[in-house]
Amino acid sequence: MHRVYFALVACLLAIPLSAQVLPQVRPGDGESGLRDMASATEARQWRAVGRLDTGVSFCSATLIAPDLVLTAAHCVYHPETHAPIDAENLTFLAGLRNGRAESIRQVRRTVVMPGYRHERGPELEMIGRDLALLELRQPISPATIPHIGAAETRVPDGAVTVVSYGEDRAAYASIEEGCEVLARQGSVRSLSCEVAQGTSGAPVLYVNQGRAQVIAVMSASGQADGEDISLAVMLDGQLETLMDQMNAAGPAATFTTFGGSTSFVSPSNDTRDGIGARFVRP
Repeated sequence: MHRVYFALVACLLAIPLSAQVLPQVRPGDGESGLRDMASATEARQWRAVGRLDTGVSFCSATLIAPDLVLTAAHCVYHPETHAPIDAENLTFLAGLRNGRAESIRQVRRTVVMPGYRHERGPELEMIGRDLALLELRQPISPATIPHIGAAETRVPDGAVTVVSYGEDRAAYASIEEGCEVLARQGSVRSLSCEVAQGTSGAPVLYVNQGRAQVIAVMSASGQADGEDISLAVMLDGQLETLMDQMNAAGPAATFTTFGGSTSFVSPSNDTRDGIGARFVRP
């Protein structure tokens, strides 16, 4: 294996709604590998992916069971005050396309990975824990929207697909197929995928013989050796940890951190403020 050493500068990808007008945009502005859904039929195939609105920001998120949504942990914190956002203020818009969602659900409660801290500071370790599981107040029937399951076993590194919302495309989802896994360190993968603010929480999908499985969640963008990259956190055994935390929280919980505050990685173009990270090529 070749070892790759670089200074990593990363920023998380949640975007404040106050800085983003949500227009009824017309698809067609995608660049590089990122493209808009070719048709309404294609969009329906990915309608389990939706936008998570917090009242002050939005992210991407995925329905992984009738009543469970997976996203990035930093998406459920206020982008400026860094305080946890009450579950009652979270809304999941499944299959949002040009302002219309296939299904809209409020969130009952939220759990994040143990040890995740939300505060300013470039910590790669926190990207590796940047996962949140949301329980919906009412399930979404599989007959209405089939969920996309998480991978039950570890899949080999290879080309992946990302479906997401983002800046300048907040009202419809875009897709990027054939992203490459560039390097890995612990549960974090650096990818060639094109990302923007709002992509946080988007599913990284392994597609095999027409079946898609969520294997990771988008967390941040960054630079390595002067090149733009994206950073995702692998699920591996972490989803089971989230499920255990939710079960332990009991039915009355509305927000649980299980480990206290949380760490954000702040935007920076100065590698002196970056993370000295060692990744291993797959």
